[in-house]
Amino acid sequence: MIPSEIRTRRLVLRPPRRDDLNACAALLGDFEVVKMLSRVPYPYDLEGGRAFLDRAAASWKAPEQADELPFHIDHDGQMIGAVSFRKLQETPRIGYWLGQPHWGQGFMSEAVLAALQWLFRTTGHNRVVSEAMKTNAASLAIMKKMGFRQIGESLCDSAAHSGPVPTLQTELMCADFTTGH
Repeated sequence: MIPSEIRTRRLVLRPPRRDDLNACAALLGDFEVVKMLSRVPYPYDLEGGRAFLDRAAASWKAPEQADELPFHIDHDGQMIGAVSFRKLQETPRIGYWLGQPHWGQGFMSEAVLAALQWLFRTTGHNRVVSEAMKTNAASLAIMKKMGFRQIGESLCDSAAHSGPVPTLQTELMCADFTTGH
């Protein structure tokens, strides 16, 4: 059985809930957050948010077969961001975001570390990939801290930018992660 909750010293990573919609709308209603994400439009779309939360609930009903498993991040009982794995039936791709009021406190490094430990311990995958916009220094710094290495450059479509933006593609092997953490 795949555990659906991850606890760290300060955080709880848990499946998204329908009652997260208002927190998502508040945090993702900030262009400074959304401009670094590929799939979230600006302004934030409540119907799209509801649809995401419904898909997330369905994924967590059968996590072993899910293609995507998102975690919402709680700090002191308040939702502050998310970490997600997509393409779980292939090579998993990690993505993450954090509400601006919570930047600079180490929350995302703590959440990504815990999520990667969960992935490698529970799914049998030995490789994870990620992609970040070249302008997203904070995300690239987290990838570097976790041991990801650059494997390429590309363009990704950005809903907030209404078009393609340059990205760096990275990968992390389980063996490299476990020896470094």
